[in-house]
Amino acid sequence: MRRWVAVAAAVLVGSVLCSGAAEAAAPPSPVTALKRQFGEHVGLRVSDVGRVYRGGEAVVTIWRKGRVEFDADGVYATDTVGRTEAGRGAVKELENQLGQQLGSTRVICFPNEAYLSGPGYETWLPEGKTWLGLIGPANIKQTAALPQIVNIFEPATLGTLLSHASVRKKLRSGTFLQGAVTLRTLYKVSPSLRDRLAGPPKGRSGRIPVGFRLWLDPSNLARRLSTTWRQPISGDARKYTTTVVDTRYTGWGSPVTLVPPPPEDTADAGRVGADLPEPAVLPIG
Repeated sequence: MRRWVAVAAAVLVGSVLCSGAAEAAAPPSPVTALKRQFGEHVGLRVSDVGRVYRGGEAVVTIWRKGRVEFDADGVYATDTVGRTEAGRGAVKELENQLGQQLGSTRVICFPNEAYLSGPGYETWLPEGKTWLGLIGPANIKQTAALPQIVNIFEPATLGTLLSHASVRKKLRSGTFLQGAVTLRTLYKVSPSLRDRLAGPPKGRSGRIPVGFRLWLDPSNLARRLSTTWRQPISGDARKYTTTVVDTRYTGWGSPVTLVPPPPEDTADAGRVGADLPEPAVLPIG
């Protein structure tokens, strides 16, 4: 009898230990997992495709890909290459066929400086210069060049998506979440969205729902985010445009150290004295 009691006790202890080990191995929450990525000279790669549809046809396509560098507080810098095209992006398709780029803009952003190069900027560049430098706090923000308006690098924004998810599914590759959040709510929690907009969305604009589908990897880090929102065309409330943005996140925790272009290749935009075009962004609100 004592032997059976001992065996039962051993099984019970073993099950408790196994349960504790499983709990210890459980991944952190998505917000905690994100914050653990914040540190100097680490980051990841991102790729975006954003399209605006009118009457069921794509009228604008924005392509962008590059690297993100973190510091202890979040995004420190970005270095992206991309272009804006009419329709579905015929030039991009031709590039894929030829295996070479036919001309893209590159944007490097830091907290108080940004640098632009590529088609559309050569007009203002002095001979021998290939970059335009924007210096000062009122420059292009680090994530503003990306088509994706939902910035999952902000813990509060990521937490808002999680709290507004109406669908949650466990997958072999991680977790899938789907839901919607209003533009007004995003504006309240997202500093980068506030930087993009001239002011808080009001009336119907504030009630625009931004639908999202979010895929998390087994570590609860984002690997893909797709967002969709629809808004009336200015001057004709009966017609709408629909914007769809698909973003992929890869290489979390990779070493990333971004640097400005060489000073000898850079022209100060303030001294050039031109009204420079900023990277195209998708219409919001």
